[in-house]
Formats: sequence, structure tokens, C-alpha cells
Amino acid sequence: MGKGISIYMGLNYSLEENIRYIKVARENGFDRIFTSLHIPEANYDIIINEFTSIIKEAKTLDMKVIADISPKGFEYLNIQQNDLRRIKEFGIDVLRIDYGFSPEEIAGFTKNECGLKIEINGSTVTEKFLREFESYDPCLENMQACHNFYPRMNTGISIDSLLRKNDMLKKLDMKISAFIPSLINKRPPLQEGLPTIEMHRFLKPEICAKHLYALGVDNVFFGDSIPSDKEICEVGSVPEDIIELKVNPMVSDNMSLDMLNYKSYTNRSDGAEDLVRAVESRMCMNSGVIKPGGITYRKKGSITVDNEGYLRYMGELQVCRRDLKEDSRVNVIGMVIEEELFLLDYIKDEGKFRFRIV
Repeated sequence: MGKGISIYMGLNYSLEENIRYIKVARENGFDRIFTSLHIPEANYDIIINEFTSIIKEAKTLDMKVIADISPKGFEYLNIQQNDLRRIKEFGIDVLRIDYGFSPEEIAGFTKNECGLKIEINGSTVTEKFLREFESYDPCLENMQACHNFYPRMNTGISIDSLLRKNDMLKKLDMKISAFIPSLINKRPPLQEGLPTIEMHRFLKPEICAKHLYALGVDNVFFGDSIPSDKEICEVGSVPEDIIELKVNPMVSDNMSLDMLNYKSYTNRSDGAEDLVRAVESRMCMNSGVIKPGGITYRKKGSITVDNEGYLRYMGELQVCRRDLKEDSRVNVIGMVIEEELFLLDYIKDEGKFRFRIV
């Protein structure tokens, strides 16, 4: 799993701005760069001149470079279409094949002997394409997939579509990437954000990243040009293998705060309909009796601990998946922030989760 940024040469950003962006991203845990070699609005003289500098900086910082290309892109680079060795010599690690290539051509690309990974478009993949693609005996170990981003409003894919595509790709054991937008600095010319999923277009990027990881995406990239330093830092801190929920504490006693700060929890294997039930909570609880306190109506997202009134359940931590009436045996100790309530739906049986107090 990893995090990446997107660099667009030939648009409105200077080489110096892009280099600074790369350095800030690397400092915050980003380890890969996506760039496109076929942006219709770009100035290709600038692209060619800046490309070498971007690659050099990426290699200095040990970051992978993924380049999106079309048949026209080979022409701009003055490289014959099948000369993947020249592509590798540029410093590109992964070649993302978008439109303009047949399944047979893409399968042929996967058999290159120069160590170049081949990435297909995860958003447009179909069962028909994969059947034809597999008939040409591709080297699947050399394959990965990346979803599209969608500059125009209302054109991003749905969650259901992403999951269907991911299921197809996972059957071939492919790693999958997808894009999140910036709310601060959106790429021209439309400047409407570059998400993969339409519902992410106006969400905070860190929440989009959490959602994509919860949906089974392996790598998350900023689609937009140069996010704010704050956005970079926030996404950089998003854990990739556990759902982290931002919460407001409702009480200030040490035991409750310790439970909210506990390193991680696991939902039970027999997941409840109304609640997320933390397996570890009763085991990690400090010895002592939990007295009633914070007895209140339990909204969806309420974090609760059973008090002594629930007898042997005392100390069990739960998160409400729906509104529940107050119960004198249940103390409410925290609340998931409104923007992240939907993430509760992605804590599956035996799923890992943790809290971050805000």
C-alpha cells in the first residue's frame, strides 16, 4: 500500500513549484508520482524540458514514477511505440496504458524484459476486455491497475462501479490505485477537482483516502495539481490498513480517554447489526468498577462503554451503527465526527479500527 501525488508539466505550475511539492509530499510519506504524457491542454515543449528534472528529483527521493501515455505520447517523446526500453531509460517505473491500445498490444507490453510495470485503466475494464486480454497470455506479475480521475462535475464513478471493477482486477491479483481531489488547488482548466468517485468531489481529501482504503484500494493518489501543505500532511497521516475515526471525547476521566486512545480494536467475527463491538475492550480495561456516567441518548457514532450495570459485559466498548435509546447500563464516552459517520459501514467482521481524538 502507498500514497502518491500527481505532477502536471506544461500547465500553470512552474518547475520550482512542482519540485517543492515533490519534496513536501515525500516528507509526509508519499512514495510515488503520477504524471501524464497526453494532456490536450498542455504545452509539450515545456513537458519535454521539465520531464527530466522531475524524474531526477523523484529518483533522488526514492519515489516511483507512473506515466500515463497514449500512442500520441510516444510521438511527443520521439520514441517508437514498442520501444519500452527507451521509456524505462527515461526513469519511468510504471507505464499506464489508457486509450488507443488493443488488448493484444497491452499483453505484449507486459512481457517486456526491462523491468517496466504495465498499468491498465481500472475504471474502464470489462469482463470482455479481460477475457480477450488473458487470451494473449500476459505476464500478470508485471501488471497493476489504476482508476481514472474525472475533471468534469458529475462524471466520477459510483462506489458500486468501483467495487465491481475491483472484484474483476483482484481475481487477477492486481494492485489497484485511485484518485482523491484537493479542495484547495484544483487542476485547470475546469478546476472542479480530480476524484475517481463522484461522492468525493467536495469531501476532505483525508476522508476520501480513508474511504478508498476501506474499499480495498491499495494506493491513493492526489489527482489535483498541488494540494495545500495541510492537505498533504493530513493525507500522509492516514493509516492504510486500519480505519481511523476522528472522535470528540464526551467525558474526561482517565479510563475513558485511555480507551479512546487505545492503539487499535477489532470488531467481533460475529458482527452485530446495531453496534461495532471491540474484541479487546474488556481485556484491555484497567481493573476496577465502572460506575454509571454519561448516560444519554446514543446517536449513530456514539462510542460507549458498558458500566457495572451490565454485569459481565462491564468494560465492553462499542460504536453505535444507528441511533439507540439511552440505557442506564451504558456510558457514552465519545462521538465520531459527523463527516466520518459513513465510515462505520466499512468496519466489517474482524475489521480493525481505532480512534483519533480531535
